[in-house]
Amino acid sequence: MVSVLRRLLGSAAGIATTHLEWVALQIEAERRRLARLSMYAALTLLLLFTGIWLGVAGLLLWAEPSQRAAIAAGLALGFLAAAAVAACRWRRLSRHRRAFRWAPPGPSSP
Repeated sequence: MVSVLRRLLGSAAGIATTHLEWVALQIEAERRRLARLSMYAALTLLLLFTGIWLGVAGLLLWAEPSQRAAIAAGLALGFLAAAAVAACRWRRLSRHRRAFRWAPPGPSSP
């Protein structure tokens, strides 16, 4: 009887160890995925800002000197409006996140 209990506990411990190793692998894979996403997001933002600045500079140099102030103000308002829209979307998206794809959805998930 004692040997049966020992084997049963050994099997349960083996299953628990396997499950914990699997969870550790999932966490490591998710960490690597988030690191890659962060790197590509930073690169994308750098290239986007560079393109925007060069475009604005080109537009301002191309425009007549008397119109440059109005064009700069209009571009600033446009960028501020785009930033406000992006901030609202970012906030909405950040509310509905799950740590793992295999995790069951929480009460606030869509």
